[in-house]
Amino acid sequence: MLEDKISSNESEGAFNDFIEDKIEDAIEEILNEGNLDTLGDKGSEIIIEMDDIVPPTFVYGDEGQGGGKGGRGPGREGGKIVFNLPFNRFMQLLKEKLHLPNLLKEGKGKIKEVSYEFKTFGTTGVILDKKRTFKRALRSSIGTGKYNPVENDYTVDFRRRDRRYKIPERVENPKFKAVVFYMGDISYSTHGQRLEMEKRLVNFIKNWLDFNYGVNNVEHRFFVHDIKAYEVQEQEFYKVGNIGGTRAYIVFDLIYQIAFNEYDISSTNFYGFYFGDGEIFGSDSKDIGKILKESIVPVFNRVGILEVLPSQWSKLVLDLSKDFIKDRIVRLSKIHRKSDTINAIKTLFQEI
Repeated sequence: MLEDKISSNESEGAFNDFIEDKIEDAIEEILNEGNLDTLGDKGSEIIIEMDDIVPPTFVYGDEGQGGGKGGRGPGREGGKIVFNLPFNRFMQLLKEKLHLPNLLKEGKGKIKEVSYEFKTFGTTGVILDKKRTFKRALRSSIGTGKYNPVENDYTVDFRRRDRRYKIPERVENPKFKAVVFYMGDISYSTHGQRLEMEKRLVNFIKNWLDFNYGVNNVEHRFFVHDIKAYEVQEQEFYKVGNIGGTRAYIVFDLIYQIAFNEYDISSTNFYGFYFGDGEIFGSDSKDIGKILKESIVPVFNRVGILEVLPSQWSKLVLDLSKDFIKDRIVRLSKIHRKSDTINAIKTLFQEI
């Protein structure tokens, strides 16, 4: 009777590959549905749920008889297996699936992140480098003839001058800071499906920028407007509402003034994302185009303008597309349904 054998390392590797495939399938399903609700608080682990694992059945013997069958994998029959996937790993998989580039950490980064690395070694110090010390002692012992394997003499003398110590060196790295301005039009209803779409996209943007710059290096600020513009807390960004006129230009002017007056332009990365139904009046789109060209584009890394559930009267994206249809900084997109979320993300962050 033939006997198939598989080592523990091979079985573990195969199982891990299987799990990786299952996780990628789960992420593919998330992307196809445009459902990014899996993303939780910034930097937290991501919970991936999948069906229980059913391993294949093996039959042994020359006649194909005799042998036993494989049982079910971990979990209960017909149940689910839940994996806690590290935040960075999950975002890396999303990046690969969506073909998103790493964001440029531009600027000189005046805020310094200090660390100490053992880059040099000396004859005095506190931490003895045993490996380097042994090598020098062995070399010296060979030179003096004390270490002589031919005569079965393996003596290694450790002299003071052979000792080598690790010397910590202060390293200062630029700590890149990013500020994100989220802008919302509250002159239209932000309830129901529209609210869910905005939340889903804002949640992804927050996590994506935290992933690129580091959770503690990104500041997220929220602004709303009708005929006036003002800053609000994140939870209020989705709650405030008003029925009346609207002027979107004023919120773009406000975030530019804040960026220019409250931050160091040379060492800060700026991002701005506008959400609205795209219904504008008068010279609003012309004024927005002008401030984008003259003030915001020269300073910001990326500006996204999104029409969420646009109507037949929505024309902000249409008007701006005349000047920014394939712009490196300004990105325009429309979201008609939940599944459009993924295409919007690609539009916002993929390189042109």
